[in-house]
Amino acid sequence: MTDSEIRLALIGTGGIAGHHMRSMAELKALGLGDFKITAICDVNQDAVDATAGKLEDLLGHRPTTYTSYETMLATEQLDAADLCLPHGLHHVIGNACMEAGLHVLCEKPLGITVATSRAMAETADRTGKILSTAVPKRREPGQRAVHWLFNENKLLGQPLAFFHHMTWPWTPRVGNAPIPESRRWRMDRLRSGGGMVMDSGFHYADSLRYLLGEVDTVYAQTRAIESGTPVGLADAREDTVMVTYTFKSGVIGTWSWCLTAKGAQAANISYYCSNGSLQDVSDNRFRVFHIFERRGLEPDRIEQGLLTFGDGSTMSLAALEQVHQASIGEEQREFLFPRGMWDGFTYEIHEFFECIRGNRVKPEVDGWEGLASLALCEAVYESALIGEPVKVADVASGKINAYQAPIDEHWGL
Repeated sequence: MTDSEIRLALIGTGGIAGHHMRSMAELKALGLGDFKITAICDVNQDAVDATAGKLEDLLGHRPTTYTSYETMLATEQLDAADLCLPHGLHHVIGNACMEAGLHVLCEKPLGITVATSRAMAETADRTGKILSTAVPKRREPGQRAVHWLFNENKLLGQPLAFFHHMTWPWTPRVGNAPIPESRRWRMDRLRSGGGMVMDSGFHYADSLRYLLGEVDTVYAQTRAIESGTPVGLADAREDTVMVTYTFKSGVIGTWSWCLTAKGAQAANISYYCSNGSLQDVSDNRFRVFHIFERRGLEPDRIEQGLLTFGDGSTMSLAALEQVHQASIGEEQREFLFPRGMWDGFTYEIHEFFECIRGNRVKPEVDGWEGLASLALCEAVYESALIGEPVKVADVASGKINAYQAPIDEHWGL
């Protein structure tokens, strides 16, 4: 808990760090800027210098730069760290930060495996430090309204089933230029943990749990139909996935997608309830991963949805969002959308700072919640590997870990 300006380190300067930086500028603009990025770290000196310049332009202060997080932790007086790193470094650097006395906001997925995620959650508990998993999609107006619809309002009745599928055209790599290091880690299972199932798929797993509750059983098949194996890497990432989920509530659903589909394209993101259906009809090819995502305030970037009732009448998601926000009262509305905030990245950073200041008990998605969503991703891989349904609880406990075992071994676990 602190009443003074929060001293923050930004560790990692890749693409996602840009989102975090813009969100911090938004917090300043909203009058919620009682923090300062005092240090940034990345192994790439050119990248860290460029990012320092961007931060100076955005926030009016140039942070000290480092290429070693160990040196930074030993040198700087810091309260917290924002991790925007390759997946395999989350537990290594996250645990080091917490052991050094820093609170940690960690980009998704929390860890590269269940075991690494558990290590992070346990370190947070032992050190008493805040560990927040960065999952912005559930914090946006669309998912907030749908969560309310399914769990409180029940305008559509009881959720029963869902069908989520999408196909994208295959885009082959042109030429034989080396794959940049900034992208290679995503293609290496030992550094990324997997492909889209646990990359953007982590958002999807978190959304499923947020909207519909806990999953009991997963049965999955994965393929690499067109992607092949990049030179020098040990395995190919999945480009085609078929999953069936059975929830503890009895809800059943399917998630299927192909990133290398030639010919006709198709998409359907639909939920069916006892009194009607809900569809995500946004103009967003990523909606099979990012459900009801708001990407901006332009008309073609705002989430679009359609409720269709049993009698044939309809209602837009925009109308549902208005009803939701009117129903929750001013205090709860300010809690969920402080000062009109709609961007999930901005909210997750604001919430993290509020926890550090002692104004909130804990993050909405702490280390243990992050582990639960990661286990749902890993259940897809574990099921696909053994060709059988798996209990998510068995994956979360470590009882089933054949897919993850080589990754854990690589990281010394």
